[in-house]
Amino acid sequence: MTLDDLSRFVLWLKLPSGSLKVLPAHPVPQARSNRTINHALTVVRSFYDYHWRMEAAVTNVKDATTTFLPARTRRYKSVLHHITKGLPVEKNILKQKEAKRQRPKTITKDQVKLLLDACLNQRDRLLIRLLSESAIRVGEALSLWVQDVDVAENTLHICERGPLENGAEIKTIHSARAVAVSADLIDEIVAYVGIAHTAEVQTNHLFIKGQGARTGQALTYADVDALFRRLRSRTGIAVTPHVLRHTMLTALAEQGWAPELLQERAGHASFQQTYQTYVHPSPGALRAAWEQSQEQVCLPEGEKHGKHSHETC
Repeated sequence: MTLDDLSRFVLWLKLPSGSLKVLPAHPVPQARSNRTINHALTVVRSFYDYHWRMEAAVTNVKDATTTFLPARTRRYKSVLHHITKGLPVEKNILKQKEAKRQRPKTITKDQVKLLLDACLNQRDRLLIRLLSESAIRVGEALSLWVQDVDVAENTLHICERGPLENGAEIKTIHSARAVAVSADLIDEIVAYVGIAHTAEVQTNHLFIKGQGARTGQALTYADVDALFRRLRSRTGIAVTPHVLRHTMLTALAEQGWAPELLQERAGHASFQQTYQTYVHPSPGALRAAWEQSQEQVCLPEGEKHGKHSHETC
C-alpha cells in the first residue's frame, strides 16, 4: 500500500461513476462528502497501522500519509500548550477539508400536515406520524415489533435484535432506548394493528406490506424510500425520514429541552454530537432572550449622557 494507492482511493470515493477508468470531463458533484471520505481514510489507516505493528505489512501507512507543520500553524491552545507549544503540528496530508456543519434541515408543522394528508392509506400515515413525533431513525421504525409498543405507558421500545428479515437495524448499541409518545399516536398504532395484522400475518414487525405478492411481510427500506418519493411528487416537499427526525429534535431543543434529554431521545452515543447538532438558538429565540435581558444589562440614558432619562444601550 503506497501513498499513490491511497490517493487513488480518495479519488474513487469522490467519483460518482465508481470507476477510475471513467473520469468526468467537467466538474461533477462528489459521490461522498469530505466528512465521509475522512471517516473512510481513518478506518483504512488504522487497519494498515494494525497490520504494520503486527509485522504483517511492510509499509507504515500512517507515516507515509503524515507530514509535520511548524508549531505556529497550530489553530488552538490545548491544556498542555505550555509543554507542546514548540512541537510541530501533525497533519494527515490526505485529509479532505470539511465544510462547516450547518443546522439540520427541518420543515414546518404545516408541511408535516400536508405530508400526512397526502398519504393514501392508514399504514403510510401512521409511519409518517410516528417518524415525525418520535424522532426515531427509519431503521428503528422498521425494526419495531408489535410487542415493542407499550400501550399502558405510551412508549415505544427500541430494541437490538440482530439481523432481521427486512434488513432493518438500529444504528448502534446506544440506540436501544424507550421513547415516550402521545396517547393519540398509540391509539393510531392500535387501530392499524387491529386492521393490518390479521391471523394470516406471520411477522412480528409492526409495519408490513399491505398489497401485492408479499402482503403481510415486513416493510423494507426500499418501500419507505418509494413512499417518500411519492409524497414529494404529490406535495412538492423535499423530505426524508431523517428530516422528520431533525425537525422534531430541533423543535424540542427550541422548547428548552436539556441536551442530555435530547441525547437520550435521539439515541446518540455522544453528548457532543447532540449538542453541536441541535443546541443552536434560532434568531427569534435570540431576540426574545435579548429583549428579556435588555433592561437589566443596558445603561440608563441619564448615566450614559450625564442626564436622567430613559434606559438605553
